[in-house]
Amino acid sequence: MRPADVAIWNRYIAKNPDKFLQVWYDYKVGDSAPISDDIIESAAQSWYDLTRWAADVVAEDEHTIYVIEIKPLANAKALGQALSYALLFSSEHKPQKPVIPVVLTDYEISSTRKVADLQGIALWTA
Repeated sequence: MRPADVAIWNRYIAKNPDKFLQVWYDYKVGDSAPISDDIIESAAQSWYDLTRWAADVVAEDEHTIYVIEIKPLANAKALGQALSYALLFSSEHKPQKPVIPVVLTDYEISSTRKVADLQGIALWTA
């Protein structure tokens, strides 16, 4: 996460210290980019990790798993990322709990709220 993202997350957690049972950061989902034949074997794992998509946070409470994208002034890009990461997480792990895509932001833009509501994406502010 970038410094502005960390600040938003820290504000949110300060206001909701007991919300989650477990939290994972920089959670990798999806496939990696194809590995070129000229990449040495020792770099293959790094390539795999660096080219996969990453949700800023995956958090779990008693009933739900939240796949969270954190963005200042969140817009369509953040909504697409949250939805994509949540879909990949669900397809890869097939959890027993519902998975909710979340965008956590510092300022709610009305168009972002409208689309989030239409797509079933939670929009939280901190």
